[in-house]
Amino acid sequence: MIKTAIAFLLVCVLCLHLSNLPSHGWLLILLLPVLFWFRQLLIASFIVGLLWAGFQAQWRLDDRLSPALSGEDITTTGMIASLPEQHEQVLRFNFKPDSETLPDKIRLSWYHHNGSAPRAGERWQFTVRLKPPRGMMNPGGFDYEKWLFSEGIGATGYIRQHNDNQLLATAPDWHLNRLRQNIIEQISLLTPNATQLPLLLGLSTGQRDELTASHWEVLRQTGTSHLLAISGLHIGLAAALGFFLFRWGWSLSLHALSWLPARQAGAIGGFIFALSYALLAGMAVPTQRALIMVSTVMLALCLKRPLYPSHVLAFSLLMVLVYDPMSVLSAGFWLSFSAVALILLTCSGRFPPRRGNWAWIHLWLAVGLLPMLVLFFGEFSLIAPLANILAVPMVSLLIVPLILLAMLMMLFSQTLASWLLMAADLLLSWLWHWLKLLAALPFADWQLSSLPLSLSLLMMLLVILLLLPRGVPGKSLCLLLILPIAFYQPARPAEGHLHFSLLDVGQGLAAVIETRRHTLVFDTGPRYSARFNTGSAVVAPFLQSRGITEVDRLIVSHGDNDHIGGVEGLKQHIVVADILTSDRQALTDARICEAGQQWQWDGVQFDILLPGSNQSGSDNDRSCVLQVRADNIDVLLPGDIEKDSEQRLLRSYGSKLNSDILVVPHHGSATSSGMDFIQAVDPHYALFAVGYRNRYQFPKKRVVARYQQQGSVIMRTDYDGALLFDGSAQPIRWRRQRDHLWTAGTTE
Repeated sequence: MIKTAIAFLLVCVLCLHLSNLPSHGWLLILLLPVLFWFRQLLIASFIVGLLWAGFQAQWRLDDRLSPALSGEDITTTGMIASLPEQHEQVLRFNFKPDSETLPDKIRLSWYHHNGSAPRAGERWQFTVRLKPPRGMMNPGGFDYEKWLFSEGIGATGYIRQHNDNQLLATAPDWHLNRLRQNIIEQISLLTPNATQLPLLLGLSTGQRDELTASHWEVLRQTGTSHLLAISGLHIGLAAALGFFLFRWGWSLSLHALSWLPARQAGAIGGFIFALSYALLAGMAVPTQRALIMVSTVMLALCLKRPLYPSHVLAFSLLMVLVYDPMSVLSAGFWLSFSAVALILLTCSGRFPPRRGNWAWIHLWLAVGLLPMLVLFFGEFSLIAPLANILAVPMVSLLIVPLILLAMLMMLFSQTLASWLLMAADLLLSWLWHWLKLLAALPFADWQLSSLPLSLSLLMMLLVILLLLPRGVPGKSLCLLLILPIAFYQPARPAEGHLHFSLLDVGQGLAAVIETRRHTLVFDTGPRYSARFNTGSAVVAPFLQSRGITEVDRLIVSHGDNDHIGGVEGLKQHIVVADILTSDRQALTDARICEAGQQWQWDGVQFDILLPGSNQSGSDNDRSCVLQVRADNIDVLLPGDIEKDSEQRLLRSYGSKLNSDILVVPHHGSATSSGMDFIQAVDPHYALFAVGYRNRYQFPKKRVVARYQQQGSVIMRTDYDGALLFDGSAQPIRWRRQRDHLWTAGTTE
């Protein structure tokens, strides 16, 4: 069983990390060896896994929106397929349209909707505008396209304001998401003064939309995010509650006992409770794994069969992959199964029992999960064992049982349910105070730069060797070898050289310049909402992936949102030593940038060319203009200047504007990029920082044609993702560099 599950897992990973899938014909040909080797379970499972993952992946790729429908207004009917999420003035939810020409599941946003909000399970008619799955592509950033692919979402879009938008039918009483939404609303009503309502909702129904960025920051720094992923701990408690309640109630009747022993009745009750809780929690990957494991144990109790824990885990792994092979794309999948495997390893007879074994389990979990935390998140919590020693027993023995009982009591007594929920809220408040104290420690977590694949695999191997039983020779040396990896830093430019990166922030601008010992950030991209800005979502993760914890200088060209919106988000994660801007009203802690300012870092020359002293004109025309000259690359960053400022530059600098790389002014608008300016700069690379299908229709075709006429190489962040110039022969187009099955194409 164990070998079969591992073979199935490996082939799913292999299949889903191909750039292109084999044709259907090749997949069908692979069925033939199964007929001959069906008794060779390992080979058969490998081939079946490849076929299953391949067919599932191809189905999702075929279910994407047709390019012909992209950007068109479409009126369709369908069902609200998820719990709607309200953030500021936008409502988001999954929608299952009835139309066969649309994908099976789409992700919709409704801005400034009027009237009552849609509810889970209802049927609606909407006029929508859709586009194929697409997201920003940057080193260290979140792969939104992979998430959409793993969720089976074939298009995203928004609801147009239209008279045809209307409710067609309410949700049936038995609809699962309607029940979940009713429970969420009931908990909110029963706990009007709860201080930890977002945590209560997360532990009861898996609904985590109310959690703020500060919540996640504390959970991340203390290594306790797993407590809100309803998994083995929570499902096991639900099963235990059902087991003991059913066994006790069944044993009260002699007639019932003569028909079925109390132990078997308890197992059935445990399964019912576990299934109910898993369904209410949304059936995420950790929940699926836990439910399968609990179901296997309960079945063994009914059949009076002994089970090996490792076989239960392997069977759960196999069932999760059969249910959804795309699970391997989720970090939660790997962390969930790895954590259980580590617990089995540390609790087995291979490790002699010792005092305080509970504390040792947390320590070994922290060590064992280190490679995956670094691989997926680029950081790990140094205080996770200390935080979990209190958090795990408090949540498992007190808080979750109170919440489960409260949810059960909602059927009988609202008053009692309210008391139980308020008791759980009080305990969560005490726990949260403890976690915040730990998170405030200066050494709470360790940020690491992105490791090369070879070092990641080496770290995993060393951790496995470190977890081997006592007596294995040379085991302690593994720890000494892991430590240098934890201090790994990517290569910096040579003296006099620079690395230049234009990041993909949608419709906006953010660029990073690295010298031997210094870092400059030029603009930070937009702030899309209170919960999302590209400073924290794109720029900071990129810098952290490069091992950069401090920015020596931030230049914000001007005060438009698409340039300044990510400043605060960046400062929350990265130390910013100095700020220059043309708009002191927007950034009161900044200095004014003016023509004539210059400095040199590590043999690289930086010059501010505009704005001039007391220069008049629009905010765009008064953008900070930066020119950087190095031995390997010359870069010109003109912000959003328009033709008036282009003429100022030509009069003041003339041929000195010549640069290898030009970030095209104002995203390629028709008000910029005059031909005389283009000829003076004569860029080898013309870079357009634009959002995919942006509403301004940037860059303008005639502007692109001018740069093509000049002989410049055209590169665009909407098609190419982040653009990285690191001194190699060819720049890196990140979308092509990280091309996977789910990655959208580099052109229309």
